Amino acid sequence: MAALMVTGFQPGAQAADDVSLALTPSALSPGPGETLVTSVTVTNEGTEDIPAGEVILTAPSGVLNSLADLDQWYSSSDTQQTGRFLASIDVPAIAAGETVTLSAELPLASGRFGSLWGPRGLAADFQVSGVSTASARSSFVWTAGTAPSPAAMTTIVAIVPPADSAGVLSSQKLVELTGPSGVLTRQLQLAQGRTVALGVDPRIISSIAALGDAIPESVQLWLNQLRALPNESFLLPYANADISAQAQAGATTLLAPITTDIVATPAASTASATPTPTPGVPEVTTVSFTPRFSSLAWPAGGTVSGSDLGIFSANGFSQVILSSQNLAETASTGIVSGMPAVVTNAGLSSALSHDDVSRGASYLAAAALDPAAESALYAGLPRSFSITGLSKTGQMLDALTGLPWVTSGSLAAGLGSASKELALVDSPESEERVGAVRTLLGQNAQVSSFSTIAEDPSLITSPAARDLAAVLSVSWLGDPDWGSAVAAHTESTEKLLNSVSVVTSSTINMVGGQANIPISVNNALTQAVTVVVNADPNNGRLLVNGEETVTIQPESQAKARIPVQAQVGNGSAILTVTLRSIEGVPVGQPVGIPVNVRADWETWGLTAVGIAFVGLITAGVIRTLRRRKQGQSEDV
Repeated sequence: MAALMVTGFQPGAQAADDVSLALTPSALSPGPGETLVTSVTVTNEGTEDIPAGEVILTAPSGVLNSLADLDQWYSSSDTQQTGRFLASIDVPAIAAGETVTLSAELPLASGRFGSLWGPRGLAADFQVSGVSTASARSSFVWTAGTAPSPAAMTTIVAIVPPADSAGVLSSQKLVELTGPSGVLTRQLQLAQGRTVALGVDPRIISSIAALGDAIPESVQLWLNQLRALPNESFLLPYANADISAQAQAGATTLLAPITTDIVATPAASTASATPTPTPGVPEVTTVSFTPRFSSLAWPAGGTVSGSDLGIFSANGFSQVILSSQNLAETASTGIVSGMPAVVTNAGLSSALSHDDVSRGASYLAAAALDPAAESALYAGLPRSFSITGLSKTGQMLDALTGLPWVTSGSLAAGLGSASKELALVDSPESEERVGAVRTLLGQNAQVSSFSTIAEDPSLITSPAARDLAAVLSVSWLGDPDWGSAVAAHTESTEKLLNSVSVVTSSTINMVGGQANIPISVNNALTQAVTVVVNADPNNGRLLVNGEETVTIQPESQAKARIPVQAQVGNGSAILTVTLRSIEGVPVGQPVGIPVNVRADWETWGLTAVGIAFVGLITAGVIRTLRRRKQGQSEDV
């Protein structure tokens, strides 16, 4: 099945409408003398009715016997060079928002398609009043002649939760994901009994391990099933983080968060408690998962630039899965920038993700014919699926692997046989996304610097890196909600960076020439921190004589006392108080504290006391002299 959207349909004076056309052959491999029933679906996605028209079906007679031929067939929108006429179907008027499905029986004569086995193109053109309005392309495999040796098919599936911004999955979330209809359960069901290689998000394993003895039953069962699968497997970056975007944003070290500090949030329901063991469900004694491949990178399809592979290699990856969109020539395996690579075919991958079994069958047939494919074809499924999508994909995989020109393949075989040097075609991610990732990585670097104030910096940096990895997940690609996730992460980071701060103060009255100004520092973190408190006056009335290092206990406040000295008369001053780590990293925001300086009060006070003292002495002397004089008079 294939469809092409055409915008701006204007039959006569009609307003612009949108029309889509889908073409679906009922058989994957018809032969000479058979009739191919073909379904045609026309959808009016506009706001005005479409008048009656017709669909014209055509087909080229030549074999599409290479992957490049099929790519060209499906990428072309030319409605004039689609082959010989096969049939036409009358299409009634279609009301706005309505869909019409019609069918046609196409007699297949050997004289039309020849005697060579292989894929054939099939095209449909919807015309109104003789004007082409929408077109679609599909294909089928013509089974006349001798079939080639089968092509080995390998499908790569990501075992990942839906896109979110949580660096750790809670117990409640794990129960939801591993329940009978959960996404993780359906992903494992897709892999069971099929030639499917698994890319597993290590966030899942780490989140389960954090539950300790309180692993819910559904989670325990899911982990047992994962470990029991014989499928090839490898670990994705933590939280399925986008390694291409990181490299293109300037990162030399890719995110690889530590997970030993994780304490997962237990579920609120009774499901969070350790359940009574169910017969047939062995308990997990050690939460671990050992993949078949330990250094295999799988960047998102069509997102890699030349310098990215050097970053991958420097971060421990020695093998890579690339999309055919990133290569200049047709290949299924090869050596790219010194790394053995398997190449996922964009056409087959698209067919699987769109439930287009006829297209998938044709690509596998072309791989069997095309020497460049080396009788192998790889497909990479999207990193996130709906439940319905997973079910349809499983059915399609069964249909494709049951074809006589398809056999089972493996990553090991492809990576082991890779020898041809392949040239990478740069296909960077959008400037907007790379810019956002660069900003997020810069914020994470600030968190690393900030963490030096803590007793255990890893308790700050590890959770922050895990949350950032989740925001950078490949599953967010194309999701309109990613901007909101980025904004929320930025807000959370800013809150963390301001969690240790100077407490604002009312005006402080400084009486005298010297004083120790009390400065309160708040620590909202759950561990003790040590900071250096410094103050800087905004004018010459005050001189700061030093700074103080203070340790603040978790979720509490502490006071630092900064020695200051009055310099010039009375008046007001502002002390700008700043915090930094012992290593000199600024912490929090500067806070201005107003100070009223009354240094001359001390001088005048001492003068007054001195005058009073002298006056008292003088009065005492005078009084004594008077008494003596009075005594002498009485004696006379």
